[in-house]
Amino acid sequence: MTSDTSPGSTPAAVAAAAPAADDHDAAHRVPYARIYWILVGALVVSLLFAFLEHHLLAASLIFAVAIVKAALVAGYYMHLKFEPRYVVLVVVAGIACLFILFGGLLLDIVHVYGD
Repeated sequence: MTSDTSPGSTPAAVAAAAPAADDHDAAHRVPYARIYWILVGALVVSLLFAFLEHHLLAASLIFAVAIVKAALVAGYYMHLKFEPRYVVLVVVAGIACLFILFGGLLLDIVHVYGD
């Protein structure tokens, strides 16, 4: 006779919890190869944008593609897509602080080295 009286340890409870575990595992199955080839394709697109004659447009499009690539890497390879929202907010807050720092430094650099 076993003395296992913990709640949820009956065979029916274990069987009921199994689909939830399968759903969790299915959510974390990431198509790494597909994401990789999307990133390679985005790299090729960025390289092709470099041949545009309008340099400001080319730079803007290259940066837009870079933002999309960074979002794919953060979402899938760093698993932020599957994390709770507060983890994503911490990452976004860190990036916002980085942009504030860059903005402040840019003003100083333009003041010192600008024409």
